[in-house]
Amino acid sequence: MEGVLVSDTEVEAEVAGQKLKVKGSDINMLFTVSGFIGIVLIGYVIYTHADDAKKSDKEVAIELRDANKEVAKVLKEQQREMTETLKEMARATREQNCLLSLPQEQRQRNAETCRRISQ
Repeated sequence: MEGVLVSDTEVEAEVAGQKLKVKGSDINMLFTVSGFIGIVLIGYVIYTHADDAKKSDKEVAIELRDANKEVAKVLKEQQREMTETLKEMARATREQNCLLSLPQEQRQRNAETCRRISQ
């Protein structure tokens, strides 16, 4: 842009060897159109951002669902193992109680009997 002359009603400029003359009402129209284009671009950016956010939220929800399934599976397995351990502890306690109820000299002979009874 080489020479620019600004007056109240007219703007003259030379751009790339071409003279450009814009009057006051044309400047107003130029700013109005530029503002409209800017608002449309901002709206488009907001729309695409919202769409990307929705897609991202769906992906996060899918990942959380999968992770929750894995956690539930692990907890179920741990609970099963704990149940088995508690059953074995209860059986051992019953066997021990059976042996303790016998006199000292009979405990060795009746150990197998107490083991079968406790199951």
